[in-house]
Amino acid sequence: MKYQKWENLAHKYNRLWVQKYSLGPTRREVLKIVLPKLQADASLKLFEAGCGTGQLIQEISEQYPQINYLGIDVAHNMIGLAKESVKGQNILFQLCPVEDFKNTEKYDIIICTHAFPYFPNKEETLCKFADLCNPGATVIIVNSSTNSFKDLMINFFLKATTSKARYLSVKEMKVLFQTAGLNLKEIKVIREKFYMPTIALFHLEK
Repeated sequence: MKYQKWENLAHKYNRLWVQKYSLGPTRREVLKIVLPKLQADASLKLFEAGCGTGQLIQEISEQYPQINYLGIDVAHNMIGLAKESVKGQNILFQLCPVEDFKNTEKYDIIICTHAFPYFPNKEETLCKFADLCNPGATVIIVNSSTNSFKDLMINFFLKATTSKARYLSVKEMKVLFQTAGLNLKEIKVIREKFYMPTIALFHLEK
């Protein structure tokens, strides 16, 4: 099965060691951007690509249950767990690879954390994100990034534990953002421990 590694990871995903040093800190930094926007306007719509077990949508929806949320992921088990653990009238989870996702709905916040390196066509994906944006929408991309030999070695190990991935450098990401018509507002490096690779948070606007 194409996504078997992710299917196998699903039931232990929320307990993985990377939750403490990578995924958890990532959610913390994303919330710093997203929550003030929702506080200012509670009518916004949020889309998450590669939502996993729904942890981020759960944390946001606990404070803003009235927001419309849609999360997609490639793993049936991930989506199943998300549906079990994250409940809400306005929360939807859909089994769908990002390259196959089609929707006429437009969104005000688009988030993709730690899934982008696994997408087969990165330029196409960012153009799709841009097309899904309402005017002035916020796009947040977070992923491990290869900017040094150290990053290269750590990301090689990470790739071996999951599935085929390409961890782009910050410079390469900037080029893709420009091509997709996404304006880069801020780059924040998340590094909880010295043995973690560069985790880059890209805060963008359409």
